Amino acid sequence: MKIVVLGSGAIGSLYGAFLSTIENNKVILVGRNPHIAAIRSKGLTIRGVMGEHLFHLDAVDDVSEVTEADLILLTTKTYDTASAISAAKHLVDAGAFILIIQNGIGTEQLVADTLRTTRVLRATTCMGAVRTAPGVVTATGCGLTELGSRFPENYGFVEMITAMLKDCGFDVQSSPNIEGVVWTKTLVNCGINPVGALTGLTNGEVYKNHQLRVLVVRLIEEAMEVVNALGIELTTKDPVRYALGTAKATGNNINSMLQDILARKRTEIDAITGEIIRLGKELGIDTPSNETVYALIKAIETEYLKDPTRSTAIKHLAVDELVDTLITS
Repeated sequence: MKIVVLGSGAIGSLYGAFLSTIENNKVILVGRNPHIAAIRSKGLTIRGVMGEHLFHLDAVDDVSEVTEADLILLTTKTYDTASAISAAKHLVDAGAFILIIQNGIGTEQLVADTLRTTRVLRATTCMGAVRTAPGVVTATGCGLTELGSRFPENYGFVEMITAMLKDCGFDVQSSPNIEGVVWTKTLVNCGINPVGALTGLTNGEVYKNHQLRVLVVRLIEEAMEVVNALGIELTTKDPVRYALGTAKATGNNINSMLQDILARKRTEIDAITGEIIRLGKELGIDTPSNETVYALIKAIETEYLKDPTRSTAIKHLAVDELVDTLITS
């Protein structure tokens, strides 16, 4: 199978590397320099909880250089989805399936509508990975990958990719309720990610702090009102307990939103908290705590994006500051 990884950052590189170990698979990484340049010259190093490996893969910085594919792994940030898939339209028109591995909600419909295709699969992952240097990715945590499709005609292909991911070492399962899987993961992210990002704390530090756990619960409970109004069937009966358990189990992880802030990159707050707020407004449901953390993240993000070259340190909120802000919101 010819596999193109579109958006070969940490997660994309990780999946692409191990998929290349399957016989008859050919993987091409598509990403940005200097990461891609380093892979082309020295190979891709994966280290951390999955061991240390060196992979020699084809890597390009422009998907137009790729002429054919059976499967596209879309692992870009959510805000790059439209531009990335538009650039890869020639591959989809020729018959490629798209497997979306991203945070947030709504990207499956965006891809399907933009490319006018139903060959769209979706996955969530609890794998942790960080790009620690050009050409080097460190796997920081192993977790479940869940895979499915909103389009029933794709289920045979879903099962084939699920088996392939198992064969190359991932903990993976298919799900007939991928919408519930995505929303369950989104509830975890809407609770943990903004709180960790605003305070600069790891998942475990958020979990251990009683005041912050209360905030996480408040954010998730607001979002649950939206989920219930939409009639979404989650994959857990207790999303609050599930989210707190995830924070505890991934205690050493720096969540992706905090990673983005530390790297002075645009965050995915719009596809997570922003979507919850938007849907809440459509449904007449108030989400004041989510609106507050959204505004705080956007304020930090807007400030450093105005001048990415500034070396001023990012100012995180003290726990008491964040708690006071949310209580008075």
